[in-house]
Amino acid sequence: MQNNIIYNLEPIKNKNGRLISFDYAKAFSGLTRSELNLLIGLIQNDFNQFISSDIEVTIPSIKELIDFSDFWKSKIEELKYRDNVTYTLSVVKNRESSPTILAKVKWHYKLNGKVPKSKYTSVHICSVSKYFKDRESVNLKNPTLIYDAENKIWEYLNRVSPIELMKITGEIYTL
Repeated sequence: MQNNIIYNLEPIKNKNGRLISFDYAKAFSGLTRSELNLLIGLIQNDFNQFISSDIEVTIPSIKELIDFSDFWKSKIEELKYRDNVTYTLSVVKNRESSPTILAKVKWHYKLNGKVPKSKYTSVHICSVSKYFKDRESVNLKNPTLIYDAENKIWEYLNRVSPIELMKITGEIYTL
């Protein structure tokens, strides 16, 4: 987790009188895959209103505003990518156990707090025997397998790369 950098930016009211604070922790605790699009839409809407706001915002420095804006631009990009992660499934033969299905996930965001050197990370999906009689009968386009693989990838990424967001004050929090 990043150090908490506190900005002197304050929540602003949008045209409907709702405060824009970029605090989604209560509304999205325990975020599910199906809620991700809703979160992305809400963040994009709040960000666009914040950037285009004609309400005067107390900004101690332009650097804080730029850092805040850059954080949210890259976070929106990351969340959109999480919603449609690029991966390939493959069968891997292990020496001491039955063949397994792995997902090779393209990921260029933080894993365990660090940006990995490799562009890909491997996620164990299951043993081949969970879905198929033997290695020769494997169908990596099986809809049930794909659905389960995407859920496993979601769970893995949330465990090793939890979603970190920033309140308007600069405080980092995790969903």
